[in-house]
Amino acid sequence: MHEDVADATQRQRLLECWLPLAQQVLAGRGINSTPAQLEALVLAAASELALADSASGARAVLWA
Repeated sequence: MHEDVADATQRQRLLECWLPLAQQVLAGRGINSTPAQLEALVLAAASELALADSASGARAVLWA
């Protein structure tokens, strides 16, 4: 049970951190996304986002 709480907390932090940038990147390209689509994008890109060393790198990950 403790791991589930930790996983949920980590997921929440991940989304809080990257959702605004994901929304900005897609909106800048004229792509309208639902919150669920943005969440799916961030979760799918999470391992690559963790390796991004700049905002530009993170934008590239989200765009790809």
